[in-house]
Amino acid sequence: MDILTTIWTVTYGVLLVILGFNALIIVHEFGHFIVARLCGVRCEKFYIWFDFWGLKFFKFKWGDTEYGLGLFPLGGYVKMLGQEDNPGAIQAEIERAKQQAADTGGLAPPAHDTNGTAESKPSIFAPDSYLSKSVPQRLAIIVAGVIMNFLFAIVCAAGAFMLGVKEPTAAVGNVIPGSPAWEAGLQTGDRISAIDGKSARDFNDVLMKMVEGSKPVQLDIMRQNSSVTVDVLPRRRASDLAPKIGITSLPTLELAKLKTGWIIPPYEKHYSAESLESLSKHADTHPLHIERVDGQVVTNYAEYKDAQLQKIGQPIVCTFNGVDVEIPAIPMRTIPVRFNMGKIVSVLPNSDAANQGIVPGDTLVSVDGDADIDPLKLPQILLRKVNDEQKTVELVIRKVSGEEKPLTVELKPIRILPELAAMSMRDPMGSTALGLSWSVDPVVADVDESALSSDQPVPAVGDKVVGVEFVNSENPFTRRNSFSEATSEKLSFHSIGSKIDLPYIFADLLQEARVRAPKKGEEKKTLSVRLILESPDGNTKIASMPILEATDWFLSERGYFLKTEMTISQAEGIGEALSRGTVQMIEHTLLVYKSVNALVNGTVSTKILMGPVGIVELMFQLAQGDWSKYLMILCLIGANLAVINLLPIPPLDGGHVVFLTYEGIFRRPPNELIQVILSYLGLFLILLLMVWTVTLDLSCILRW
Repeated sequence: MDILTTIWTVTYGVLLVILGFNALIIVHEFGHFIVARLCGVRCEKFYIWFDFWGLKFFKFKWGDTEYGLGLFPLGGYVKMLGQEDNPGAIQAEIERAKQQAADTGGLAPPAHDTNGTAESKPSIFAPDSYLSKSVPQRLAIIVAGVIMNFLFAIVCAAGAFMLGVKEPTAAVGNVIPGSPAWEAGLQTGDRISAIDGKSARDFNDVLMKMVEGSKPVQLDIMRQNSSVTVDVLPRRRASDLAPKIGITSLPTLELAKLKTGWIIPPYEKHYSAESLESLSKHADTHPLHIERVDGQVVTNYAEYKDAQLQKIGQPIVCTFNGVDVEIPAIPMRTIPVRFNMGKIVSVLPNSDAANQGIVPGDTLVSVDGDADIDPLKLPQILLRKVNDEQKTVELVIRKVSGEEKPLTVELKPIRILPELAAMSMRDPMGSTALGLSWSVDPVVADVDESALSSDQPVPAVGDKVVGVEFVNSENPFTRRNSFSEATSEKLSFHSIGSKIDLPYIFADLLQEARVRAPKKGEEKKTLSVRLILESPDGNTKIASMPILEATDWFLSERGYFLKTEMTISQAEGIGEALSRGTVQMIEHTLLVYKSVNALVNGTVSTKILMGPVGIVELMFQLAQGDWSKYLMILCLIGANLAVINLLPIPPLDGGHVVFLTYEGIFRRPPNELIQVILSYLGLFLILLLMVWTVTLDLSCILRW
């Protein structure tokens, strides 16, 4: 049954992709076709799909037009007499018409100028040829395809709004320490009502605004019963493709069902059989909703987060739908190596740390007299001090000048832990309670040799980590990238410190790494870590590390996913749906122009572009979900195609518009040779862009 379900799911997705992809092209070509017929242009062929080498399912003739269904499902085309996109064919058509006129000794009736009045010079082209029509008529024919793409986008968006568009609410879940949002003072539970004065409908509005990334973004925030306005400047780290502000969407208190159950597979072993059975049993009739944590009523994610982090490292009892279930503390995976504390990355404005003169570039030397600081574990060390109601913390700071300075810094009662990978592979560690974020220096500070095998190389203090390998690990990446390589036996990370940092590797990826399933006849594999180390004298060695479960470092969540809070936007009727669909199309169109501008000025990397392979993959993924998402992506792609087609590049429609505009102004077409040269140049640029995006899609060029 599972195999049949999989076959049907894949088949259904493929059919929807083919349907959507073809619809986008066919409506464009139909726009050209219908306006051409209205203008009296002979359309020799109109085909759905392509009939390469004459291969087709069927054809029939109606009037002067041959209609057919080609064998190759790649959209469709219309062939108008006298209209060519092929640069060489443009010249050939002109020469053919001239030769025909010379051979017959006759000319077609006079063409018309831009005002519709007859020109004195008769046309060499047939009266039903595209080239014989006036400039306004040819402009109408050319732009008709783009207009149809816009109309198609409106219809798709309207259909989505009729069904109901479900998107994450414009609200803040977790705030990443060291991020622009953190520095601006955003908090968990904040609801974003407006962005730069414009109403924010959902979380995607916030993300899309960050694409511009060149100036601060003003956010109007509803926080409990008050309103706040904050300015956030999106930031693009070295390994990012686009600017971000460092927030995640807001979770609800309802558990998300996974394919394997309610608990993420690597964490199931920490749950008792009774807890797992209770979760499954009481989820049969109602969704699992958290009502209390250790008897304390929680009504939103911020309250739940605070309540469960009060018991970091301890089991808690969550009440789901009136039923108490014991939820364990889940230890973090770690290795028996401590790394050096790196530089302070950012300081929370208006914090006591900032007021006492701590600045980025300084270094934490000790915390409450402890100089053996583990920078990965420090956020939870500080959290436990908050839980113990400690008011201040004694720090020793090494200033950029090298001077060491003791400070007593206020420790605010704020329970926020860093959520890595929400911004980039180079997120720092941090503590909002202390008001600092810091990097982790990939240099060995200490080693627990008792946990290591005596016959293996041992890391030495001062060795620099230049590579990390997860041995016998499944590859968690769907695409190759420039900081990792995967084989059948291991996953290797390199470019450490330039494209990826140790927090992302050890505080994020290692936690969810899964053992590669053994092949037939193989023994059961064990997940382990290897460090590629470079000693101060330049020698390189590889040290094998066992994976341990920490006793003083725990997962900030409890091994399950919480559903994201969603906003459903649904139109009450066809009129409202069309109105909102039009607004959506306009916004998608403007987004394309903003994105192009961001690409040109370098705000966004050109590696963020998606080609036909990526678009098909995205459509396939969305086709597995609800129809509203599928229709909305068709709206986005339709608007994109319309805008791209209007770019002033021959042989795109926009290139034809430029030529026709020139002809309308100067009462003569551009020089034929110049048209051909510009058309070939434009075709070269289009092919170059196509090659670039396809190689990105296929990971021939690495995005990161």
